[in-house]
Amino acid sequence: MSAAARRVLVACVGNPDRGDDGVGAAVAAGLAGRLPPGADLVSCSGDLLALVDGCAGYDALVCVDAAAPAGSPGAVQRLDLASGALPPEAACTSSHGLGLAAAIGLARALQAAPRDIVVFAVEGRRFDGGAALSAAVAAAVAGVTELVAAEAVRLCGGSMEVAADA
Repeated sequence: MSAAARRVLVACVGNPDRGDDGVGAAVAAGLAGRLPPGADLVSCSGDLLALVDGCAGYDALVCVDAAAPAGSPGAVQRLDLASGALPPEAACTSSHGLGLAAAIGLARALQAAPRDIVVFAVEGRRFDGGAALSAAVAAAVAGVTELVAAEAVRLCGGSMEVAADA
């Protein structure tokens, strides 16, 4: 398979009604119309079981999710999972029935996961129901959006040729 023929799934995870858990939805909004040919965008706001089936047939998976507070809200960690699992110290928060680490593990066990998996974990500060993104996480959204778009381009093996009006 040529590098240009690679298919990439970009999954933005989180509940936009639970404070910083909504970072995935905010990044998804910024990515709309900005991904290269061969990349598909999905938002996952509930149980991630759909992601297990949804990533089958893709060559790579890029995920964005909120991470548990550790003292630096808005900090972004890029985790390359090609050769391992999501490390416990970067555990993504989960207001979902099945968290991201468990969904990726299950997809791997079912041989549905692509080999290349990259997770962008954005450290959150608050996850209260009805809360908006914290200022630190809101400030990180534009940068994370750029990182994810660049990762999708890299993994697709192509260039960023997206229509200006997209």
